[in-house]
Amino acid sequence: MSNWRLYTPEGTTDLLPKQCAEKTSIENAISDVFSSYGYQVVETPVMQFYDAYDTPSSKMEQEILYKFFDKEGRIMVLRPDVTTSLARMVATKLPNGPFPLRMQYSGKVFRYVDSYSSVQREFCQSGIELIGAKNDMADCEVILCAMEALLASGLETFQIEIGQVEFFKGLLEQAQLSDDDAEHVRRLIDKKDTLALEDYLKTLNLSEPIFDILIKLPTLFGEIDILDKIDESVLSEKSKNALLNLKNIYKILSECGYEKYISIDLSLVKGINCYTGMIFKGFTHGVGFPICSGGRYDDLTAEFGTKIPAVGMAIGTDRLVSVLTRQNLLDSALGSDALIFGSNPVWCFALLTALRNEGYVAEQYLSDDSYENAVAYAKATNVQGIFKIEDDGKVCVYNLIEDTNDYTTLDELLTEDEHDHDCDCGCHHEHGHHH
Repeated sequence: MSNWRLYTPEGTTDLLPKQCAEKTSIENAISDVFSSYGYQVVETPVMQFYDAYDTPSSKMEQEILYKFFDKEGRIMVLRPDVTTSLARMVATKLPNGPFPLRMQYSGKVFRYVDSYSSVQREFCQSGIELIGAKNDMADCEVILCAMEALLASGLETFQIEIGQVEFFKGLLEQAQLSDDDAEHVRRLIDKKDTLALEDYLKTLNLSEPIFDILIKLPTLFGEIDILDKIDESVLSEKSKNALLNLKNIYKILSECGYEKYISIDLSLVKGINCYTGMIFKGFTHGVGFPICSGGRYDDLTAEFGTKIPAVGMAIGTDRLVSVLTRQNLLDSALGSDALIFGSNPVWCFALLTALRNEGYVAEQYLSDDSYENAVAYAKATNVQGIFKIEDDGKVCVYNLIEDTNDYTTLDELLTEDEHDHDCDCGCHHEHGHHH
């Protein structure tokens, strides 16, 4: 029998200090972008009642949920997404606004997902929800925020594919399909399986114009001019308005200078139960799954008692870290600015405190009294400089980045008003730490 104490559960992983430093710096870069748009941080519990994910707008397949019971016997889940719990929070605690509410979050979600790309089951997400605004500019703001966050993380090439689920819903209404037929058509379009789609559509009693558009849907992706292939004269008002929304979004984002990052994809028909308008996914080369996704979900808050329009998106931060690593776009994580080596604990503490007060990360060498071992430790942990305090108060400053030594005294180091001259310690001499 395996010794389970030694392992993490399937689909989860330990993050070592370097990995955590990389993930934290990316989450901070993303959060800074969100904050600059006015999105404020909120938190919801990781544990939620199962009922929250068993509504028409937020229905998730039972098989993907981590379920357990509380002591009263009620079914609980580890949240499979954050949006639903935020919709509940707003509808029950902030039903009167002030709107629009701009909220951001960063946290873990849990789903049983076994795909060809990974068996990951614990995901980190950073996302935003814009609640209480319904217009083209609100849709654009969320996509803009996603693109700027990806750029801030260091990602250089990506594509945001934008669709509109109301266009597809309008076609289904015109086709008067049963729920089962509509779902089967949706799945074939989602898989871009044009041959099976054509065979199946032929078994349905469709008017020729609607048949022609549905058969084309899997191929309707690319620049904005692909929308010209659709004969709008045969469309319902719902589908026409959906196309108008798409055109406006594309126009605004293009005029804001983001045209090279965006494309249209009318075959984005996943999640039509929860989405009620614009929908998008972000991809980058070398990865077959989206690194971010979002859309409009105007019906979700109504499940919790108050109907408020909403649009949002989430970035998979662990996916983003692995993409940046693969594309060699991650800054290597530097260790502490300074390592203090010496036998007088009071002197060491005084120098540590002085450096920390200037905004540097400084640590004391604690393993033994061998300077050679201290140097080896500093190199292994990417420390930038070592302050070696001698018994007479002299200090040797070893810059590991440039491999140079400089000499000073403890008195000189402690009496300087600012630690902002070139002391050759290898530290980055801005105020505040370099991380």
